[in-house]
Amino acid sequence: MRAALIIAIKDLRQRVRDRSVLIFAIIAPAGLAAIFSLVLSGVTDFHVRYAVADLDGGALATVLREDVIGSLVDARVAEVETVPTADAARSAVDEGRVDAALIIPAGFSDAITGGQGTTIVIVGTADTGLATQVATSVAARFGDQVKAIQLAVHTVGSIRGVALEPAEIGAVAAIAQAQPAPIELVDDATSLRQLSAPTYFSAAMAILFLFFAAQYGILSLHTERRNGTLARILAGPVRPWQVLLGKALSGIATGLLAMTVLVVGTTLLLGADWGQPAGVGLIVLAAIVAAIGITTLVISFTRTEDGAGSAVAAVAITLGILGGTFSPAAQAPELMSQLSLLTPHAWFLRGLGDMHGAGAVVTDVLPAVAVLLAMGLVAGAIGFARARRLVTAR
Repeated sequence: MRAALIIAIKDLRQRVRDRSVLIFAIIAPAGLAAIFSLVLSGVTDFHVRYAVADLDGGALATVLREDVIGSLVDARVAEVETVPTADAARSAVDEGRVDAALIIPAGFSDAITGGQGTTIVIVGTADTGLATQVATSVAARFGDQVKAIQLAVHTVGSIRGVALEPAEIGAVAAIAQAQPAPIELVDDATSLRQLSAPTYFSAAMAILFLFFAAQYGILSLHTERRNGTLARILAGPVRPWQVLLGKALSGIATGLLAMTVLVVGTTLLLGADWGQPAGVGLIVLAAIVAAIGITTLVISFTRTEDGAGSAVAAVAITLGILGGTFSPAAQAPELMSQLSLLTPHAWFLRGLGDMHGAGAVVTDVLPAVAVLLAMGLVAGAIGFARARRLVTAR
């Protein structure tokens, strides 16, 4: 074990002097995480601006304007600008001051009270389709409520055989509104586990470049053989397994240093929320084991340092694309989402996500940790068995 530690320390000293390691392990992932999070942050936020032209001014128009449309303002998803005329509403849309406009026609309240049909005009543009759809949905919901009240008034009038007086219509409408909806939507704490944009891309870039940081230990076997230093190491009382263990330890230390700097740095500078420290520590260690195991397996099939570096890069980027490091795997087609489960990247991101959301606890990360450890140990066992030829070959 002492020989393995000496080899690991020697490699770490060389890695510290090698600026390319700092670039690939720390600077590049942190920089890309910052770029992705800044470019894509707020993409999922929804906020619209509406113009409302109330040409009626009646009681029901006020309800639509202040209570129904106003509920969007209360929910902080919309801003509402009141304009005096229909032309002003259309101009606001044309000039881009608002995303869509709602025009309540004159006689709106009287038409509804008299059981007649009426129209709400919604004005939008092709590039504000979602805002227009939301406005249409709000108007349709109000229309459904009006139809329900009109049906209740008509039913009571039919039973009595005479038309209802305005006061009676108001009473029936109040009773109809007080009835519970057949389907009620209730806000509740969601079980969805989702990372914020800064956290997601910080973690995605960290696991992607972890493969580059973890490769240097085993990769240096090619360098040692080329420079002749491996033969001198083996000339002493050092066994091949001690050399492999030392290389693995240096890779683990490099990966751990890189991940620690990234977790702390992105938390302080980008506002990333990685989750509970104990869970983060577990999944980071598991990810390092997975990266060491997979890169060792890949390098064991190569013959030169350049070939090994290229092979690891190709595998790391391919796994990263499949695993959702550039875009969430959940947004990909079903086949891609299933294939992502074959990558350590997807399980690393899933494990971090499992520690977020209502009721999340540290133990929620354990399934992802178990999968990452299994990937690393299986791939590593095969890889280290094959890599012995790199140590013993002369």
